Amino acid sequence: MQECGPTECLAKLGRVLCECAAHVEARSLEKATLCLARSTGLAAAAGVGPLQRLSVPMADCLARCLLRPIPAIADALIDTSEYLDRRCVRAARRSFFDLSPFPKVAVAVGNRAILEAVENEKNVHVIDFAGPAAQPCQWFQLLRDFHSRPGGPPHLRLTVVHDDGEFLAKMSQLLADVAGELDMAFQFHYVFGQLESLDLDDLHRILKLRSGEARAIFCTLQLHRLLAVAGDDDTCSGAAANHFEQMESVARLQQMASRSSSSCPPAGVTCEEYDLYSSPATPMSFVSPPASTPHNFQTMPPPLAGFLSAARALSPKIVVVTEQDASHNGVSFRKRFAEALGYYGALYDSLDAAAAAYRRPAAERAEVERAVLGEEIRGVLLHEGARRRERHDRLPQWAARMELAGFRNVPLSYMALRQGNDMVTRCGLRGCDSREHGGCLLLCWRSCPLYSVSAWRPDRGSQSQLIGSSSSEFICANGGSVEGE
Repeated sequence: MQECGPTECLAKLGRVLCECAAHVEARSLEKATLCLARSTGLAAAAGVGPLQRLSVPMADCLARCLLRPIPAIADALIDTSEYLDRRCVRAARRSFFDLSPFPKVAVAVGNRAILEAVENEKNVHVIDFAGPAAQPCQWFQLLRDFHSRPGGPPHLRLTVVHDDGEFLAKMSQLLADVAGELDMAFQFHYVFGQLESLDLDDLHRILKLRSGEARAIFCTLQLHRLLAVAGDDDTCSGAAANHFEQMESVARLQQMASRSSSSCPPAGVTCEEYDLYSSPATPMSFVSPPASTPHNFQTMPPPLAGFLSAARALSPKIVVVTEQDASHNGVSFRKRFAEALGYYGALYDSLDAAAAAYRRPAAERAEVERAVLGEEIRGVLLHEGARRRERHDRLPQWAARMELAGFRNVPLSYMALRQGNDMVTRCGLRGCDSREHGGCLLLCWRSCPLYSVSAWRPDRGSQSQLIGSSSSEFICANGGSVEGE
């Protein structure tokens, strides 16, 4: 391989990875193997940086997908996900919350939306379906906000759906301590299990709903897991012709590579709506974004349809939805890979800048990349059909699904948006930005949207257009949820 400088090697690295993804989709073993070998050399020559680190899990996924048709080899590979210690994953998720400004901003905006929705209510029940994304500090702040509410705090009940018993026990104790310090009437309940395993026919009993309470629902980075359907696992088939049409000028990537990851974006660059890949400051910007896979919303995936129908039946005052803003729900492996390369390139870049700005140990950032983002990447690229749970999608697609399910958008208030913008400013990272979009919030890194925050409530003037009239038609397998206080 002809020698190249770090900047040129970095630009070539992205192109070679995309070329390899096309060969994997076409099931061209020899060509894909050659591309993987080239990518290894280019990654070594590109130096140490966020995109070079990202190439490691991306190349690993390519290799595993390539070997999938050879069971004797594929079955012998070690599945690193099975050896992740739950405590390490829990610590990595907390580090991600501390390092990245995006989850903190999403939490603050969501809390503000809930406070406003139940402003005058005396009995409030908050239901958290965040699962692994849940963090106790979110509820510490909500307790304090309710405590300082004019007219006094409500009687607050919090129900959390989670599958980590140790985490739930610690959360319960911490929240009880905070509520005791504030002298607030507070009750904590949990449902042991995962969102996709809930018995939706028995949700009222499982959540211990009571009459006369105002309900608010949090869905943080979980609804995309309900988009999984069987029968779309033929994603590595199809022609790979014209895949180079997805590549633009390498000069864009060279500009990005020659710039320090913590430097500010070019003058005038803001978080333009869905301007991913159009800015020279966007990591992996040489990849042209695939459009979101068109959905037939009249045949919404049964798990999601069932959950939204059940959620609407709870008559919540508000439903706050936070999701990754990316097109990872498509069938084409090549397009999904290209989208993931751009999305996680921006996310790795933002973590790199945050770790440097906050003087956090490199090992902490590396653990987040391994145990949190690396596992997301594996979920996006390695699994197919009903096993593929990481099916991130764009805000317009989520809005269409919510409206079809009988919800209407609750525009985020000026105060909620201002609070989010203030937090973005205080984080001190010049690449971090936010933008109001149709009453919702997009959280961005160097003009690349990474997360969306939106609020919804049941539209009493419309009927759900989901197929079927009984939630029993949409239920996933019953996970045998257990409750506790």
